[in-house]
Amino acid sequence: MSQRQGVVNMREVPEETWQEGRFSRREQDLGRAAGSATLGLRREVIPAGKQSFPRHAHIAEEEIFVVVGGRGTLLRGDQRVPVEAGDVAAFPARTGVAHAFAADSGEELEFLSIGERNDDDVVVYPDSGKLLVASVADERGERRDMVGRLQEADYFDGEL
Repeated sequence: MSQRQGVVNMREVPEETWQEGRFSRREQDLGRAAGSATLGLRREVIPAGKQSFPRHAHIAEEEIFVVVGGRGTLLRGDQRVPVEAGDVAAFPARTGVAHAFAADSGEELEFLSIGERNDDDVVVYPDSGKLLVASVADERGERRDMVGRLQEADYFDGEL
């Protein structure tokens, strides 16, 4: 990958693909490739008939999405919003608005995702009742993400 003083061409950035059940996407981490330290920029392509990721809401990170190709649906809270190239959607931190994209129009859906890189983020997954706490330090001081299920409890439950 040739780099010109903080400039990288997106055609030179490797594309990664993953799939898990109804979720699938191809993505390029353009921000890291260009040397960004605190903002992320990814190009993401959702294959026809797939969803980008489970609906989720960030507590500490703001995200903005720019649809650059295809048509599909933005799952925004309880709404299903049709999207196409040129549409922009923002999700400020701490709003609790869960979101994901679905390529449900018979074609791929391509978008750019722009967001903060916050090591202290918490992500809520309302459809499955899960919570992801980013970068929790273990006994050795190594940081990793922790995923668990939400359930109501009294503050002192299990403490006494």
